Amino acid sequence: MKLVPDKTQARITGSLIVALAFVVIACVSGVGETFRDSGILMRLFLVFVGALFVGAIIAVQVIPGLITLDGMMKGISSVSRKKVADGDSSGIRNKSGK
Repeated sequence: MKLVPDKTQARITGSLIVALAFVVIACVSGVGETFRDSGILMRLFLVFVGALFVGAIIAVQVIPGLITLDGMMKGISSVSRKKVADGDSSGIRNKSGK
């Protein structure tokens, strides 16, 4: 069930990407000015926030990777269990059908 047509969805996605790029540019442009006239606590806070972003990026990439790895392992184990259940370790049957 599609709630939004493909063209509209593509337009919305493109607009969100452009908006995100503008927000990132605005945030990054202010960081240099902050570092120039700030104390140690401001720098530590910015390092902490940066570490949170890096941690979020790693989590967003690692968790789906682990889920995919789990699916691959389940697939491999089901194939090996199927071969054992058939009684054929090589997967090749001889001419007599056994």
